[in-house]
Amino acid sequence: NGPNTAATNESGFSVLPGGSRSNDGSFNNTRSFGAFFWSATEGGLNAWYRVLTSNVGDVYRINSSKSLGASVRCLKN
Repeated sequence: NGPNTAATNESGFSVLPGGSRSNDGSFNNTRSFGAFFWSATEGGLNAWYRVLTSNVGDVYRINSSKSLGASVRCLKN
């Protein structure tokens, strides 16, 4: 979705918005706002995830409860 601020796709990493799942089981921002991906970094009840949105050119790093839902991207070493 527009405005797709600062998008250049220099990295070649094209992603579709997948939204997220709240701890009450509801889904948010599906097909519109952003893509939420878990990272491998965790500790205790929390873990880090990354957020890419169409209206900001930055990638956010957020520490959040593992009870929330985000996408997982598998990488081959």
